[in-house]
Amino acid sequence: MKFAGRKTLPIGVDLGSSAVKMAQLRLSGSDIELLAAGSVEVPHTCREDLGQRLEFLAGALRRLRKANAFRGRECVLSLPAEAIFLHQIRLPKLPDDRIDKALAEELPYPTNDVILCCEVVGEVHEGAEAKQELIVAAVAQATLDAYLDMANCAKLDVVGIDIEAYAIADCFARQFRQTAGVVLFVDLGASSTQVVLANDNKIVFARNLSTGCEKLDQDVAKALNIPVEEASVLRRDPPQAEIKGSTEDLRSAIDSELDPLINELAQCIGYHEAVFRNGSIQQAIFSGGGAHDTQACKAIAKRLNLRAQVGDPLANIEIAKGVGANAGLDLRDPNPDLAVAVGLSLRAMKCEDTRERPLPVGARN
Repeated sequence: MKFAGRKTLPIGVDLGSSAVKMAQLRLSGSDIELLAAGSVEVPHTCREDLGQRLEFLAGALRRLRKANAFRGRECVLSLPAEAIFLHQIRLPKLPDDRIDKALAEELPYPTNDVILCCEVVGEVHEGAEAKQELIVAAVAQATLDAYLDMANCAKLDVVGIDIEAYAIADCFARQFRQTAGVVLFVDLGASSTQVVLANDNKIVFARNLSTGCEKLDQDVAKALNIPVEEASVLRRDPPQAEIKGSTEDLRSAIDSELDPLINELAQCIGYHEAVFRNGSIQQAIFSGGGAHDTQACKAIAKRLNLRAQVGDPLANIEIAKGVGANAGLDLRDPNPDLAVAVGLSLRAMKCEDTRERPLPVGARN
């Protein structure tokens, strides 16, 4: 796409479980520029209590926007993974008015208290019967309202709500649009892992796994009999492990504790291969804060027998002068933890081009 003049996109706001990330892009001709970015960690004391989390987020978002060169107040939000019900469902071919009723039986919320979005991603056959494969995303109305109130306190105008899976795919769509076949995206977060499979940039599978990097740190700490904080530092900073002489023990512990996550990833791949038999996975792309642990990414890819790389959300994107300096971001290296925030801002461009929209704010879709 080529735009006349310059066009500033909405701010992408990734409300992760352990950190909040913001990114805003600007279009200029055929180029894309990172206009502003910022990140701040959510204190452990705020992560379990929704009220404390929301109070912290409102202040953090105001400070991030003020300290960086963000333009305007419009934003697209993604809620924490634990707030979203994300599921792959198979249904007979039904009229639209009956699909809602069939989906209601699968939801963990009362149907009168839910914001619902679903997408048909393929057709499968069970015997002689043709069925639809759908990705369903839902959030409780009360939870959504609480985050919208928080955004209002942060002086942000929410123009859309999206889910992490779609933001991840949109973030890397330009980089891998020439890739034939299926790409596996693995976003390693603190409390969960997002699994996305895209065929020719169209999502065909999405799942939120409850295993995250915090659980890995806890398991490694227990295996090595060290504090969790030390395990986290050593896992992300191999030179520190080498200084302490624990490199071999650390890698052995990590490889062992990765088993549950690798098994879940293998099940996702197996499900996809059983449903979409003509799509072989070509490569895996790792993102999220956990992707900074390149050794863990390599171990996962090796066990899954896939070639892989750590995704760089800012590849082929120009960086405006001074971006990240006030927010503690080093943009000289890949920042895989910015994937969702960058994808949220880019998604606004995609929605404008295709008339596709993120999940409407305050309306059932």
